[in-house]
Amino acid sequence: MEHHGRSVLYVDYRGMKPREILPLMKETNDAVAASRGKVLVLGNVKGAVVTKEVMDYLKGSARMVLHQRAEKIAVVGVTGLLAVFFDSFVAALGRDCARKFEAEGDALDWLVK
Repeated sequence: MEHHGRSVLYVDYRGMKPREILPLMKETNDAVAASRGKVLVLGNVKGAVVTKEVMDYLKGSARMVLHQRAEKIAVVGVTGLLAVFFDSFVAALGRDCARKFEAEGDALDWLVK
């Protein structure tokens, strides 16, 4: 998707179960790894079911792919237990390039600034 002239990789995990999330995460990581430059990523996880297996995969991909290829990562729908998982993900990135938002518009604005 485009926002203010910048390309943003939008990943929609809304309402997904772990068996649906993991293949999409791999596809997303492959797309980020294949990119020529840094990537802006917006994920929507509202209502998604995140397990330890999903978080372990996300932490591993954060170290291997996202850390080197993602310029910024914004996530919408992070509430409750997902907030704890998100904070763990940010710690795995080891840099301040990921934030959680309530609205996609706010997330997009932050990504492109």
